[in-house]
Amino acid sequence: MDEDSLKKAFKIIFGLFLIAVGISTYATWGRWWPELVVLIKGSLGIVVAMAGLLFVFIGFSE
Repeated sequence: MDEDSLKKAFKIIFGLFLIAVGISTYATWGRWWPELVVLIKGSLGIVVAMAGLLFVFIGFSE
């Protein structure tokens, strides 16, 4: 395998790992669900703003 294939495989495996960890946190945080909702609602604005900033940067880079 060449270096690019190893990097791609690592990214895929790491992505799948993060997906599994993310899903497991929702499964194990059942008793903290109200606090999780508050956290998501509180961070939603900054996430949308950062996504907009990312699209602006992508637009300028092309």
